[in-house]
Amino acid sequence: MKKMKKYISTFYKKAIIGVMTLLLFLPVGCGLDEDVYSVYTPETFYTSDEAVLSSLSGVYRNFALITGMGIEYRVLELPADQVILHGKIQGWWQNAESEQLMEHEWDASHAYFTTTYNTFFNTVGQANGLIASLEASPMEDIDGPLAELKALRAYAYFFLMDLFGNVPIFLESKVDPNNLPQQNSRSEVFTFVVNELQEAAELLPSATTVGGEYYGRLTKEAVYALLSTVYLNGEVYTGTAYNAEAIEYANRVINSGAYSLLPNYFDNFAPNNERNNEFIFGGVYTPNVPGGIGQPFVQKVLPGIGGGLFGLPYTPQNGFGTRPSIEQLYQEGDDRKDMFLSHGELKDPRTGETVMVERIVPDNNSQLYEAETSSSGPVPYEIIPATGIRNQPMNAGIKWIKWQLDPNTNGGNASNDVAFIRYADVILTKAEALARQGDLDAALILINDIRRRSDAAPLNSITLDDILDERGRELAFEMTRRRDLIRFGKFNDAWEFKEESEPFRTIFPIPRTAIDANPNLEQNPGY
Repeated sequence: MKKMKKYISTFYKKAIIGVMTLLLFLPVGCGLDEDVYSVYTPETFYTSDEAVLSSLSGVYRNFALITGMGIEYRVLELPADQVILHGKIQGWWQNAESEQLMEHEWDASHAYFTTTYNTFFNTVGQANGLIASLEASPMEDIDGPLAELKALRAYAYFFLMDLFGNVPIFLESKVDPNNLPQQNSRSEVFTFVVNELQEAAELLPSATTVGGEYYGRLTKEAVYALLSTVYLNGEVYTGTAYNAEAIEYANRVINSGAYSLLPNYFDNFAPNNERNNEFIFGGVYTPNVPGGIGQPFVQKVLPGIGGGLFGLPYTPQNGFGTRPSIEQLYQEGDDRKDMFLSHGELKDPRTGETVMVERIVPDNNSQLYEAETSSSGPVPYEIIPATGIRNQPMNAGIKWIKWQLDPNTNGGNASNDVAFIRYADVILTKAEALARQGDLDAALILINDIRRRSDAAPLNSITLDDILDERGRELAFEMTRRRDLIRFGKFNDAWEFKEESEPFRTIFPIPRTAIDANPNLEQNPGY
């Protein structure tokens, strides 16, 4: 314990700012070789705190890149019912990979699964190499960074277990081609993730002691929150319910006093949302710092209108939208409903005024009307219902602005941080676990706490389906919906632009490339 206290007082407090600075300046395009995950190996071990911090920042960056609405985000969101890509008449946003995800018609050769599988295993491999180097180093007081790396590795394994089921638990720094990793069952991976997170939590600092400089890194409470999520989904992974454990770890977060619901829901998604009391763990974005990265939620969602739509310095890409049934989850008066750009005339969220364009162009970007220079118009820009996921007009489909407009966006990359875990999710997790244990009255109190924050009318009673709906309202587009639908047995249901699908699709296939490279791997049933 004396050693750990010394570690917190020296390593964390002296070098804590360095990790976030280094996170900002890492090169964006640095790839990882298949077998070598770091320049630090047992032969080239750490000799300074700065080297440790640099390596930690690289692993954190891997998770930050997931929320860029690229392949990993699409794998997490498009198979569920909230996020949709409407392919356009001229071919924009229209590709077989996205369509297969939305229609549940993928197979083991799907390129997005290969990329996602490799993304998380590269993170595992990178962490393995860094752990081996740290353990071989002459440095003292390494318990803290080791715990951080092991927790991040367990987080990557959580995604692998959740998405792909039976995957190898591999803890070496390099792969021996003559002794390829053996496949573990989903239940074994669950046990590994839980044990690693429990052990790491005991060595990580509390959010109540580290201060704002530690923002963006895993704290004890962040790991407790992740454990609560893992346990809530435990029955899916193992066949055994762990509701009591989900409640226990949610209570550890709640009782810490480190977090609270923000008074305004949308403050969670503002450009300056860093270091807020609801953000537990997620991606930190600083696109206006050299080497920093940003997130493109607004850029990739807003309608394709050039000329400075909403005062932004780019033409939005008009990609991701949502289905009418998702907007219909919200009652009138629920503040959260304000995120949607609904069917009808497009309104400027800053002023409430109708957006006027020169003309609506079904197969290309429209242009904002300017009184002094436009040669045609003005006409109101109108969002019309989509009729499918292919060959849609440019103005078809409901849009959303959940992460708020960043006037200082850098080429479309915004500075709004994106949470993987918010305090609201912890409350909802506890409510669901209580309800699954039969305590609907206690669950109702927590659900109404969430609703009250957004001026949604309190419920008089609840069912499990009500809790799923509330999760859908509160956590829309935040990469939880696929897990939620699976846990509630609704992932294979029919919804707009998707027919009922086979039960085996709750687990993705092991990518064919992985099986070709490792004969020890067996394919998941159905593929």
